[in-house]
Formats: sequence, structure tokens, C-alpha cells
Amino acid sequence: MVQLTIFLLVLAVIALVAEMFVPGMEIFGVVGGIALLVSAVLAVLFVPGGWFIVAGQVVVFGFFLRYFVKHIRQRQLQGRIILNENLAEDVSHDLAGLVGKPGVAVTTLRPYGEAEFDGVRIEVSSGGPLIEQGTRVRAIAIRESKLIVAVVEPGGN
Repeated sequence: MVQLTIFLLVLAVIALVAEMFVPGMEIFGVVGGIALLVSAVLAVLFVPGGWFIVAGQVVVFGFFLRYFVKHIRQRQLQGRIILNENLAEDVSHDLAGLVGKPGVAVTTLRPYGEAEFDGVRIEVSSGGPLIEQGTRVRAIAIRESKLIVAVVEPGGN
């Protein structure tokens, strides 16, 4: 049992170090954690002075975990989370220029949704009433940075 305990401890170290250098493969961390836990249980049950081994594991892996979380993950993830480039598409639209123009409700407006004006999808509001998808609408106002639309009556432009 002593050999199995040592083997599992070495396996835990190798798996946790591999987890550090292979991002996105949490399997190494899971295997390392399980091996560490089983190694600790076997050390307590079958190794004389096993509690000292477990205490050493807690101290060593506690420092390892602290260093791992604080330094290594921060360096690996830096640049992957923060967008360093500008978006190519300009998402701002001249809403005032759309007032009075006809469009089509792309989604059902309940009261918010999207409508298409001159091939551009814009977030709009019906101002209250439900407007079904595919209904012809006209931009009538701007309120709180939202384009307000109304249904175009049949026969109207």
C-alpha cells in the first residue's frame, strides 16, 4: 500500500502540473485531485505516520494552488478574455435619420424587438402594443435612445 500511495502522489503532481500547461483540459486537474485525495486516504489508513504526509500534502498543494491561481492562470488567460482589437462593424446608427422611414418588423415586438430599415437591423420599440413579425412599420420617434415604431396601415406608405 505504501507504493500505491507514493504512486498516486506522484501521479497527482504530474497531472496538476500538466493542468497548468494544457489550458482547457480540466481532465488533468480532476485526475490529479482524485489521485491526491485517494493518496491522502491511503496514507492515513496504511502508512505509519500518514497524518504527517497528509499535513505535508495540504501545505505543499495549498501553496501550489495559491501560486497557480494567482500567477499562472492570470498569464495564460491574459489577452484571451480582454478584446484587444476594435470591432470592424460600427454598431451605432443615426436614429434621427430613420424617423419617418418605413421598415419591417424582423421579430415580434413585445414591445421591444428588431426591425429592418434599408437593410439594417435596429432594436426598436412599439411603444406598448404587440406587433407581429413581418408587419410593415414606420419609425415615428426616438425615446430614451430607442427608435419607436408604429404599424403602417394597409394602403399607407
